[in-house]
Amino acid sequence: MPGVAEEPKSLAEPPAYSLLRAEENYNYLRNRSASPYTEDYFDPLKHIRLGKNSEAYVSFGGEFRPRYAYFENRLWENERDVDFYSQRISAHANWHLKDSVRLFTELYHGYTSHEKEIAEYDELDWHQAFFEYKTTSGEGRRLSLRFGRQEMGFGAARVVGLREGPNIRRSFDAVRTIYSVDKNWVQAFFGREVFPRSYVFDNDFEFFDDEAANPYLWGMYSQFSIKGDVGPTELYYLGFKSDLARFNDVSGKEKRHSIGVRRFGRIGKSWVYNSELIYQFGDIGGADISAFNIETDWRFEFVDTAWRPGLGIKLEYTTGDDETGDGEINSFNPMFVNPEYYSLAKTVTPVNMISVHPSIVLYPREGLTVYLEWAAFWRESKNDGLYAPPRFLRRDGAGINSRKIGNQIGIRLKYAFNRHVTFDLDVSYFSAEAFLEDSGESDNILHIAPTISCKF
Repeated sequence: MPGVAEEPKSLAEPPAYSLLRAEENYNYLRNRSASPYTEDYFDPLKHIRLGKNSEAYVSFGGEFRPRYAYFENRLWENERDVDFYSQRISAHANWHLKDSVRLFTELYHGYTSHEKEIAEYDELDWHQAFFEYKTTSGEGRRLSLRFGRQEMGFGAARVVGLREGPNIRRSFDAVRTIYSVDKNWVQAFFGREVFPRSYVFDNDFEFFDDEAANPYLWGMYSQFSIKGDVGPTELYYLGFKSDLARFNDVSGKEKRHSIGVRRFGRIGKSWVYNSELIYQFGDIGGADISAFNIETDWRFEFVDTAWRPGLGIKLEYTTGDDETGDGEINSFNPMFVNPEYYSLAKTVTPVNMISVHPSIVLYPREGLTVYLEWAAFWRESKNDGLYAPPRFLRRDGAGINSRKIGNQIGIRLKYAFNRHVTFDLDVSYFSAEAFLEDSGESDNILHIAPTISCKF
């Protein structure tokens, strides 16, 4: 009406930064006056036109992540107390040359004051550099083709994860196609893991190098929802090939196939669930592979209660080798699991493992999350050993009858000051039990790791 002032438009906070930075979309900044979000002081870096009248643009971003780490009796070794500073610095550019063509590039720097550990120390290198061509059609259909160095993470990251804990996340030299209809999608891919080396631009592109030792990964991964069903379903096939594999009593070249199904979601307001079953077959060093992993994770959230407590229980059963010298290997291979799957201390990984994880999560105030977990670990098979992240035999189990590995108490605090700055504190205490005592040094491990992440 004339003479009546319009109410100011209510604007939402800008979207949170994605765990996969290559998936962020800043098209809403093409016309800043019409943006549905409040202004952010990094907006000028998120949409820079490549030409006065061009629709092409580039978006810049990055992260600085310093961390302090303290270990008491690292890897259960008596008086192996270490503390060190580490950092990740990343910078990326997302070049949208046309609506259908883009180039994504990302540089990584990793540093530790302790020693040049793999996936922690890399002076400077290309972490990602891929070309993408995509098309869209009616009814929400989208098809894209990516080629080059890229991150890939699927599902609950139990077999293909990003390796978020260490300084250098995991990437692959790969070709990948992605087809999606609304929220349903399927991906097909073939690639090789990138080995992060220590110096400047020495992480070679080895996609076509048959002599390189980098493991291969190929397969198909899908996610879809069924009308009337509760939560999405994921079905997948993954192929894995390595020339340098060792499990219990066999070693050599490994070719392994994994078939998996995952169900997850929310039931009503309070129940959250995640369940996954994986079966593996193939061969390694002349032995046939037959292994599986099953995991279920349930949490009940008191959504109408102060601090919104959530009580959870996770159960996991991962096979180990049943019998030595029988021509069959039953050790599960978690392939590219995140090494901090059980904690940032990186002590154990899901191979030959039965574990129980009761937990509680609290939200005392806005931006603050407190997660507490107790975990108990047993060997699934007395004939197999203990494995280190991501899939390496750490201790031989031959001749040792004890199953109990140990117990771990973990506390993780996360506070988000804003969308740019977060603080994490990870504390874990691993109490060694009979198997560790019978197989070598078994001092209890204390690990403390405060971390700050600054993103733009």
